[in-house]
Amino acid sequence: MSTGTHGTGVTLGSLSSAVTRWGFVDGTGTYREHMRGMDDLSEALHVSLGMLGVLVKVTIKVIPLYSLHYVSTRDTLENGLAIFAEDIRQNRHVEWFYFPGSETIQVKRMNAIAPVYQSDWSKRIETLKLQIVENGAFFAMSELCKWKPSLSGAMSKLAAANVVEGEKTGISYEIYPSPRSVKFQESEYAIPLTQFEACMEEIHATFKSGIFDVHFPLECRATAGEAGFLSPTQGQESAFVAFHMYKGMQEEPYFEWVHTMMKKYKGRPHWGKLSHLTAKYVYELYPDIEKFLAIRSQFDPDNVFLTGYLRKLFTL
Repeated sequence: MSTGTHGTGVTLGSLSSAVTRWGFVDGTGTYREHMRGMDDLSEALHVSLGMLGVLVKVTIKVIPLYSLHYVSTRDTLENGLAIFAEDIRQNRHVEWFYFPGSETIQVKRMNAIAPVYQSDWSKRIETLKLQIVENGAFFAMSELCKWKPSLSGAMSKLAAANVVEGEKTGISYEIYPSPRSVKFQESEYAIPLTQFEACMEEIHATFKSGIFDVHFPLECRATAGEAGFLSPTQGQESAFVAFHMYKGMQEEPYFEWVHTMMKKYKGRPHWGKLSHLTAKYVYELYPDIEKFLAIRSQFDPDNVFLTGYLRKLFTL
Protein backbone atom coordinates (compact mmCIF):
# COMPACT_ATOMS: atom_id res chain seq x y z
CA MET A 1 0.00 0.00 0.00
CA SER A 2 2.97 2.33 0.46
CA THR A 3 5.08 1.43 -2.58
CA GLY A 4 2.62 1.57 -5.48
CA THR A 5 2.69 -2.21 -5.97
CA HIS A 6 0.56 -3.01 -9.02
CA GLY A 7 -0.85 -5.66 -11.29
CA THR A 8 -1.83 -5.17 -14.93
CA GLY A 9 -4.76 -3.52 -16.65
CA VAL A 10 -4.85 -0.13 -18.34
CA THR A 11 -8.11 0.72 -16.53
CA LEU A 12 -6.66 -0.27 -13.14
CA GLY A 13 -4.31 1.52 -10.77
CA SER A 14 -1.99 0.15 -8.11
CA LEU A 15 -3.03 -1.36 -4.78
CA SER A 16 -2.48 2.12 -3.35
CA SER A 17 -5.29 3.49 -5.51
CA ALA A 18 -7.81 1.15 -3.86
CA VAL A 19 -7.38 2.81 -0.45
CA THR A 20 -10.20 5.12 0.63
CA ARG A 21 -9.05 5.70 4.23
CA TRP A 22 -5.69 5.39 5.95
CA GLY A 23 -5.10 4.74 9.65
CA PHE A 24 -1.49 5.33 10.66
CA VAL A 25 0.77 6.04 13.61
CA ASP A 26 2.93 9.05 12.84
CA GLY A 27 6.43 9.93 14.02
CA THR A 28 5.15 11.41 17.28
CA GLY A 29 3.32 8.19 18.20
CA THR A 30 -0.08 9.70 17.40
CA TYR A 31 -2.70 7.54 15.68
CA ARG A 32 -4.37 9.38 12.81
CA GLU A 33 -7.04 8.58 10.26
CA HIS A 34 -7.53 10.30 6.94
CA MET A 35 -10.23 9.86 4.30
CA ARG A 36 -9.05 10.09 0.70
CA GLY A 37 -9.95 13.37 -0.97
CA MET A 38 -8.52 15.95 -3.34
CA ASP A 39 -6.14 17.25 -0.68
CA ASP A 40 -2.35 17.20 -0.40
CA LEU A 41 -2.29 14.73 2.48
CA SER A 42 -4.14 12.17 0.33
CA GLU A 43 -1.60 12.72 -2.45
CA ALA A 44 1.24 12.16 0.03
CA LEU A 45 -0.29 9.08 1.65
CA HIS A 46 -1.03 7.49 -1.72
CA VAL A 47 2.58 6.30 -2.02
CA SER A 48 4.48 7.28 1.12
CA LEU A 49 7.22 4.62 1.49
CA GLY A 50 6.40 4.59 5.21
CA MET A 51 7.78 8.09 5.68
CA LEU A 52 4.59 9.54 7.18
CA GLY A 53 4.09 6.71 9.63
CA VAL A 54 3.20 3.07 10.09
CA LEU A 55 -0.03 2.02 8.36
CA VAL A 56 -2.07 0.00 10.84
CA LYS A 57 -5.49 0.10 9.18
CA VAL A 58 -6.68 0.74 5.65
CA THR A 59 -10.14 0.80 4.11
CA ILE A 60 -10.18 -0.32 0.49
CA LYS A 61 -12.69 -0.29 -2.35
CA VAL A 62 -13.88 -3.77 -3.30
CA ILE A 63 -16.30 -5.27 -5.81
CA PRO A 64 -18.43 -8.44 -5.59
CA LEU A 65 -16.72 -11.81 -6.06
CA TYR A 66 -15.97 -12.61 -9.70
CA SER A 67 -14.08 -15.11 -11.81
CA LEU A 68 -11.45 -14.67 -14.50
CA HIS A 69 -11.25 -16.33 -17.88
CA TYR A 70 -7.50 -16.77 -18.49
CA VAL A 71 -5.91 -17.43 -21.88
CA SER A 72 -2.17 -17.95 -22.46
CA THR A 73 -0.87 -17.78 -26.04
CA ARG A 74 2.44 -17.62 -27.88
CA ASP A 75 2.97 -14.73 -30.32
CA THR A 76 5.74 -12.86 -32.08
CA LEU A 77 7.13 -9.65 -30.67
CA GLU A 78 6.39 -7.90 -33.98
CA ASN A 79 2.72 -8.85 -33.94
CA GLY A 80 2.40 -8.22 -30.20
CA LEU A 81 3.66 -4.67 -30.62
CA ALA A 82 1.36 -4.11 -33.62
CA ILE A 83 -1.78 -4.98 -31.63
CA PHE A 84 -0.68 -3.92 -28.15
CA ALA A 85 -2.55 -0.61 -28.02
CA GLU A 86 -5.79 -2.30 -29.05
CA ASP A 87 -5.17 -5.46 -27.01
CA ILE A 88 -4.92 -3.66 -23.66
CA ARG A 89 -8.23 -1.86 -24.38
CA GLN A 90 -10.08 -5.03 -25.29
CA ASN A 91 -8.97 -7.10 -22.28
CA ARG A 92 -9.14 -6.33 -18.56
CA HIS A 93 -5.66 -7.74 -17.93
CA VAL A 94 -2.83 -8.19 -20.45
CA GLU A 95 0.61 -9.40 -19.41
CA TRP A 96 3.60 -10.14 -21.60
CA PHE A 97 6.69 -12.22 -21.07
CA TYR A 98 9.41 -11.31 -23.55
CA PHE A 99 12.22 -13.86 -23.86
CA PRO A 100 15.58 -12.06 -24.33
CA GLY A 101 16.88 -12.33 -27.88
CA SER A 102 13.90 -14.39 -29.05
CA GLU A 103 11.21 -13.28 -31.48
CA THR A 104 8.63 -14.95 -29.25
CA ILE A 105 6.51 -13.56 -26.44
CA GLN A 106 4.00 -15.18 -24.12
CA VAL A 107 0.77 -13.19 -23.78
CA LYS A 108 -1.58 -13.73 -20.85
CA ARG A 109 -5.07 -12.25 -21.15
CA MET A 110 -7.68 -12.28 -18.40
CA ASN A 111 -11.26 -11.03 -18.36
CA ALA A 112 -13.85 -10.89 -15.60
CA ILE A 113 -16.89 -13.18 -15.74
CA ALA A 114 -19.57 -14.32 -13.31
CA PRO A 115 -18.28 -16.55 -10.47
CA VAL A 116 -17.29 -20.04 -11.66
CA TYR A 117 -15.38 -22.43 -9.41
CA GLN A 118 -12.57 -24.69 -10.62
CA SER A 119 -12.85 -28.35 -9.81
CA ASP A 120 -10.31 -29.80 -7.40
CA TRP A 121 -8.97 -31.97 -10.22
CA SER A 122 -8.45 -28.93 -12.47
CA LYS A 123 -6.62 -27.11 -9.66
CA ARG A 124 -4.30 -30.06 -9.12
CA ILE A 125 -3.47 -30.28 -12.83
CA GLU A 126 -2.74 -26.54 -13.02
CA THR A 127 -0.55 -26.71 -9.91
CA LEU A 128 1.38 -29.63 -11.40
CA LYS A 129 1.96 -27.73 -14.65
CA LEU A 130 3.30 -24.74 -12.75
CA GLN A 131 5.55 -26.84 -10.57
CA ILE A 132 6.99 -28.91 -13.43
CA VAL A 133 7.23 -26.42 -16.30
CA GLU A 134 7.18 -22.83 -15.05
CA ASN A 135 9.13 -23.50 -11.88
CA GLY A 136 10.89 -26.89 -12.01
CA ALA A 137 12.16 -26.85 -15.60
CA PHE A 138 12.93 -23.14 -15.46
CA PHE A 139 14.91 -23.63 -12.24
CA ALA A 140 17.03 -26.26 -14.00
CA MET A 141 17.61 -23.88 -16.93
CA SER A 142 18.55 -21.10 -14.53
CA GLU A 143 21.08 -23.24 -12.70
CA LEU A 144 22.60 -24.20 -16.04
CA CYS A 145 22.89 -20.53 -17.02
CA LYS A 146 24.48 -19.67 -13.68
CA TRP A 147 27.06 -22.40 -14.26
CA LYS A 148 27.70 -21.27 -17.86
CA PRO A 149 26.25 -17.80 -18.63
CA SER A 150 27.02 -18.11 -22.36
CA LEU A 151 24.15 -20.61 -22.57
CA SER A 152 21.63 -17.90 -21.60
CA GLY A 153 20.63 -17.02 -25.17
CA ALA A 154 19.97 -20.62 -26.10
CA MET A 155 18.02 -21.23 -22.89
CA SER A 156 15.91 -18.13 -23.50
CA LYS A 157 14.95 -19.40 -26.95
CA LEU A 158 14.25 -22.86 -25.54
CA ALA A 159 11.94 -21.39 -22.89
CA ALA A 160 10.17 -19.33 -25.58
CA ALA A 161 9.61 -22.43 -27.70
CA ASN A 162 8.01 -24.20 -24.75
CA VAL A 163 5.54 -21.52 -23.63
CA VAL A 164 2.54 -23.23 -22.05
CA GLU A 165 -0.57 -22.29 -24.02
CA GLY A 166 -4.09 -22.89 -22.79
CA GLU A 167 -7.01 -21.43 -20.93
CA LYS A 168 -8.73 -21.80 -17.60
CA THR A 169 -11.52 -20.24 -15.57
CA GLY A 170 -11.82 -19.80 -11.84
CA ILE A 171 -12.29 -17.39 -8.95
CA SER A 172 -10.14 -14.29 -9.49
CA TYR A 173 -7.81 -14.78 -6.52
CA GLU A 174 -7.05 -18.34 -7.67
CA ILE A 175 -6.40 -17.44 -11.32
CA TYR A 176 -4.65 -14.08 -11.19
CA PRO A 177 -1.53 -14.76 -9.07
CA SER A 178 1.26 -17.16 -10.06
CA PRO A 179 3.67 -18.85 -7.65
CA ARG A 180 7.30 -17.87 -8.30
CA SER A 181 9.72 -20.28 -6.69
CA VAL A 182 12.71 -19.44 -8.92
CA LYS A 183 14.54 -16.64 -7.09
CA PHE A 184 15.73 -13.53 -8.87
CA GLN A 185 16.86 -9.91 -8.60
CA GLU A 186 14.51 -7.40 -10.21
CA SER A 187 14.34 -3.83 -11.43
CA GLU A 188 11.11 -2.40 -12.88
CA TYR A 189 10.29 0.90 -14.55
CA ALA A 190 7.12 2.77 -15.48
CA ILE A 191 7.28 4.60 -18.80
CA PRO A 192 4.60 6.56 -20.68
CA LEU A 193 2.40 4.09 -22.55
CA THR A 194 3.15 5.87 -25.81
CA GLN A 195 6.85 4.99 -25.42
CA PHE A 196 6.35 1.24 -25.02
CA GLU A 197 6.86 0.21 -28.66
CA ALA A 198 10.06 2.21 -29.10
CA CYS A 199 11.40 1.00 -25.77
CA MET A 200 10.75 -2.67 -26.57
CA GLU A 201 12.35 -2.34 -29.99
CA GLU A 202 15.51 -0.94 -28.39
CA ILE A 203 15.50 -3.68 -25.76
CA HIS A 204 15.09 -6.35 -28.43
CA ALA A 205 17.89 -4.92 -30.59
CA THR A 206 20.22 -4.88 -27.57
CA PHE A 207 19.53 -8.51 -26.71
CA LYS A 208 19.91 -9.55 -30.35
CA SER A 209 23.42 -8.05 -30.26
CA GLY A 210 24.33 -10.60 -27.59
CA ILE A 211 26.08 -8.26 -25.17
CA PHE A 212 24.19 -9.55 -22.12
CA ASP A 213 23.82 -13.12 -20.88
CA VAL A 214 20.20 -13.03 -19.73
CA HIS A 215 17.70 -15.87 -19.96
CA PHE A 216 15.06 -14.58 -17.52
CA PRO A 217 12.04 -13.17 -19.41
CA LEU A 218 11.03 -9.53 -19.11
CA GLU A 219 7.55 -8.91 -17.73
CA CYS A 220 5.52 -6.18 -19.43
CA ARG A 221 2.27 -4.72 -18.10
CA ALA A 222 0.10 -1.61 -18.45
CA THR A 223 -1.73 0.40 -15.79
CA ALA A 224 -3.90 3.45 -15.50
CA GLY A 225 -2.31 6.73 -14.53
CA GLU A 226 -2.93 7.79 -10.95
CA ALA A 227 -2.38 10.78 -8.75
CA GLY A 228 0.03 10.84 -5.85
CA PHE A 229 3.11 12.95 -5.23
CA LEU A 230 5.32 9.83 -5.42
CA SER A 231 3.26 7.77 -7.87
CA PRO A 232 5.54 6.31 -10.59
CA THR A 233 2.85 6.89 -13.22
CA GLN A 234 2.40 10.61 -12.40
CA GLY A 235 -1.17 10.61 -13.71
CA GLN A 236 -0.50 9.13 -17.15
CA GLU A 237 -1.29 5.69 -18.53
CA SER A 238 1.93 3.72 -18.23
CA ALA A 239 3.68 0.58 -19.31
CA PHE A 240 5.72 -1.22 -16.68
CA VAL A 241 8.73 -3.22 -17.85
CA ALA A 242 10.36 -5.52 -15.31
CA PHE A 243 13.91 -6.85 -15.76
CA HIS A 244 15.09 -9.95 -13.89
CA MET A 245 18.37 -11.72 -13.25
CA TYR A 246 18.58 -15.16 -11.70
CA LYS A 247 19.84 -15.08 -8.13
CA GLY A 248 23.55 -15.76 -8.04
CA MET A 249 24.25 -14.44 -11.53
CA GLN A 250 25.99 -11.10 -12.12
CA GLU A 251 23.20 -8.53 -12.46
CA GLU A 252 25.07 -5.24 -12.08
CA PRO A 253 26.21 -4.61 -15.72
CA TYR A 254 22.75 -5.58 -16.98
CA PHE A 255 20.90 -3.36 -14.51
CA GLU A 256 23.35 -0.50 -15.15
CA TRP A 257 22.30 -0.60 -18.79
CA VAL A 258 18.62 -0.76 -17.75
CA HIS A 259 18.92 2.30 -15.51
CA THR A 260 20.74 4.30 -18.18
CA MET A 261 18.37 3.33 -20.99
CA MET A 262 15.24 4.05 -18.96
CA LYS A 263 16.27 7.67 -18.45
CA LYS A 264 15.74 8.13 -22.19
CA TYR A 265 12.10 7.09 -21.79
CA LYS A 266 11.50 9.13 -18.61
CA GLY A 267 11.26 5.88 -16.69
CA ARG A 268 10.40 5.97 -13.00
CA PRO A 269 11.59 2.91 -11.07
CA HIS A 270 9.28 0.91 -8.86
CA TRP A 271 10.01 2.02 -5.29
CA GLY A 272 10.13 -1.54 -3.97
CA LYS A 273 12.69 -2.89 -6.44
CA LEU A 274 16.34 -2.33 -7.36
CA SER A 275 17.25 1.05 -8.81
CA HIS A 276 20.07 3.58 -9.03
CA LEU A 277 17.90 6.46 -7.85
CA THR A 278 19.61 9.47 -6.32
CA ALA A 279 18.03 12.51 -4.67
CA LYS A 280 18.91 14.63 -7.71
CA TYR A 281 17.07 12.24 -10.03
CA VAL A 282 14.09 11.91 -7.67
CA TYR A 283 13.70 15.69 -7.75
CA GLU A 284 13.78 15.60 -11.57
CA LEU A 285 11.18 12.83 -11.82
CA TYR A 286 8.71 14.05 -9.19
CA PRO A 287 7.66 17.70 -9.58
CA ASP A 288 5.68 17.72 -6.32
CA ILE A 289 8.49 16.34 -4.19
CA GLU A 290 8.73 19.52 -2.08
CA LYS A 291 5.04 19.26 -1.20
CA PHE A 292 5.55 15.66 -0.12
CA LEU A 293 8.58 16.46 2.01
CA ALA A 294 6.79 19.35 3.73
CA ILE A 295 3.99 16.97 4.75
CA ARG A 296 6.54 14.35 5.78
CA SER A 297 8.19 16.85 8.13
CA GLN A 298 4.82 17.73 9.63
CA PHE A 299 3.98 14.13 10.53
CA ASP A 300 7.51 13.00 11.40
CA PRO A 301 9.28 16.10 12.80
CA ASP A 302 11.99 14.03 14.52
CA ASN A 303 12.77 11.93 11.41
CA VAL A 304 11.87 8.66 13.12
CA PHE A 305 11.06 7.03 9.76
CA LEU A 306 13.81 8.63 7.69
CA THR A 307 16.25 5.74 7.26
CA GLY A 308 19.72 6.05 5.78
CA TYR A 309 18.45 4.76 2.45
CA LEU A 310 15.55 7.23 2.39
CA ARG A 311 17.89 10.11 3.32
CA LYS A 312 19.95 9.26 0.24
CA LEU A 313 16.85 9.43 -1.94
CA PHE A 314 15.17 12.50 -0.53
CA THR A 315 17.93 14.80 0.80
CA LEU A 316 19.79 16.94 -1.70
